[in-house]
Amino acid sequence: MTQAPAAAAEFGPFDGRIWLNTAHQGPLPRSAVEMTGRAAALKAAPHRIGDDDFSDVPERLRALLARLVGGQPDQVVLGNSTSYGLHLVANGLAWEDGDEILVIDGDYPATILPWQRLASQGVRVRALRPASGLLSAAELTAAIGPRTRLLAVTWVSSFTGRALDLHALGAACRQAGVLFVVNASQALGARPVDVSATPVDAVISCGYKWLCGPYGTGFTWLHQDLLARLRPQQAYWLAMAAGRGLDQMRGITVRDDLGVRAFDVFCPASFATTLPWIASLELFLEAGIGAIAAWDQHLVDRLVAGLDPERYRLVSPARGPARSTLVVLSPADADGGGERQRRLAEAGIDIAYREGNLRVSVHLFNEPGQIDQTLAALHADGRR
Repeated sequence: MTQAPAAAAEFGPFDGRIWLNTAHQGPLPRSAVEMTGRAAALKAAPHRIGDDDFSDVPERLRALLARLVGGQPDQVVLGNSTSYGLHLVANGLAWEDGDEILVIDGDYPATILPWQRLASQGVRVRALRPASGLLSAAELTAAIGPRTRLLAVTWVSSFTGRALDLHALGAACRQAGVLFVVNASQALGARPVDVSATPVDAVISCGYKWLCGPYGTGFTWLHQDLLARLRPQQAYWLAMAAGRGLDQMRGITVRDDLGVRAFDVFCPASFATTLPWIASLELFLEAGIGAIAAWDQHLVDRLVAGLDPERYRLVSPARGPARSTLVVLSPADADGGGERQRRLAEAGIDIAYREGNLRVSVHLFNEPGQIDQTLAALHADGRR
């Protein structure tokens, strides 16, 4: 029998409400909340912050993120969002007039916009329209042309809940010599990945959704071959001073030996966000992403099985590897999804309303009884 990870006890109680909107914001576990207080206490009494903390804290975070994706610390860039990582790849590569980038039509804006900015350099962005709505390796292979340089996709769609086959798409990209960049923000924390065994060039994610970190957190994993091709766009003084103490601050040499640290967001220690996220990641890694994913899918099973197909059309997959933890529903009656969301909120159940559909996203802190309450509220007729 599938059991909830022990880490579930670290969350809530959510003021008595049922939080089913992790795809929008993941809650902080208690250990992260406590660490937020400790970070504030450090700033309240700055003598508690040592000079070494400005380098040691980011490196602790980098090591945890490397473990999360199965990579190495020297492949992880510390950011503050998914957009940060997508832009560093888009702006760090050398482009030529006529180069082509492939995206998926209707994908999340953050995954598409950074590449559109390259139009002034003569770079073309072409949106693919998969026949089934889920890009296949065969469709990708047929779409790749002689000037195709890169494919950028969102692993799990915020709008449909469908999960792409990274292995199949990545293999097609490798065969054609095309870079493969993945926005994993709606997957990491609820779906395991091993970059050492998956043919990807960049995996980029925020930290505040399924990884349950503070807002304003994120990272980018870079394959070593892609890292070698990227040009740093910044010269952050503290990164350039790596290896020296704060008693030696006047060095103004721009270094080219920093690796991923040349791409880090400024002020990567940022104790108020970095320390709580470290606490969240430690909790997730101790629980095991595989165990968390199994529990999440157990809850999705219960939710999907309890839906009345005459009341709701399931937009997201009902089963199989393309199913994620985002359950997207289209109400079959004339009662609009926005009104249905409002009624659930009045009943103390928080879900999302996106693109005309209802989106229910479960995570490790949710319980079967909460799913049953949500199903009952979804099937209530709304009469007062």
